[in-house]
Amino acid sequence: MSGKGDIKIRIEIFNVGNVEGLITRHLGPISADAILRKMPFVLRGRFGFGSKNYWTLPIGIRKGPDSKATRNVEKADIVYSPKTDEMIIILETIEMPNKINKIGKITANIELFQKAMNGMNTKISIIK
Repeated sequence: MSGKGDIKIRIEIFNVGNVEGLITRHLGPISADAILRKMPFVLRGRFGFGSKNYWTLPIGIRKGPDSKATRNVEKADIVYSPKTDEMIIILETIEMPNKINKIGKITANIELFQKAMNGMNTKISIIK
């Protein structure tokens, strides 16, 4: 991957709208690079079980926890969960059940996730 620290991304929730974010490589370099190499991709997103605290996408990269892995996350964080192999967008400040790798932040339109329904296609791509 390139040596750039912040990479702008677009998250398109089909039939809802576009969300913008940043992948910040130094937060979780191994996970971030693996996800960036897969872009663009389209996956079916869903809310966390029983709540609308986070939007999860089964990514399929199988990377372990980074040295900075934590359970504490804030609203608008973009994280990777090595235990469940999912990219997760945090919609409310919570403590995760497993350690996660923070990889970025949502910068615009996070409220669009509240209009989404489980199983909606979600396209994630790099903004050039």
